[in-house]
Amino acid sequence: MNLITFTQTEDFSQFVEVWSQFYDYNSPWEPNYNKHIKIGKPFTHNDIIKLFEWENQAGLGRIRAGAIKDKIYPEIDYVNDMKFEESIDINEYNNKFITVPAVSRTFLLHIIKPEVYPLYDLNVHIAYNFIHDIDSKLHPFPVRPEDKIKFYFRKLMPFIESVRGNYSLKKVDEALNSFGQLIKRNPKFKI
Repeated sequence: MNLITFTQTEDFSQFVEVWSQFYDYNSPWEPNYNKHIKIGKPFTHNDIIKLFEWENQAGLGRIRAGAIKDKIYPEIDYVNDMKFEESIDINEYNNKFITVPAVSRTFLLHIIKPEVYPLYDLNVHIAYNFIHDIDSKLHPFPVRPEDKIKFYFRKLMPFIESVRGNYSLKKVDEALNSFGQLIKRNPKFKI
């Protein structure tokens, strides 16, 4: 059995402390996050692109950059308004960005409210499955956008909120992401 049990927030705290050490803080894309997250300030179009480059850990290419310009730029006033609202109406948000891929939609939520909405990608999904002793072959990273959104809101967010303690969601992601990368590279890894 490879279940990691978090009986207290302190247990997850140790997980975050250990696994966040393996996060690649030297990535050439890492400065984009801190420079462009702009907590308390409106985003520019450039901030949005630079943050998506950080998420992708690479340049976006013409097609992805074009999709961001077509699907997110026209809503930059809405995005900036949501930064200053107490909460986001998720149904309205999902309807407004229905054509944006699910992981990009959750990423956009994160950059709007980085202390409310966690990051979500394949590595985080793999880490979540491992922590919960879920066979990733039986429950892989969802293909359908609505399944990704459902997993994000019904499973990932409640889990992280229940164990994160005082850590920023970025720090939690660094640990989950690093751990997920290890599992992805070593599927037979056991603790």
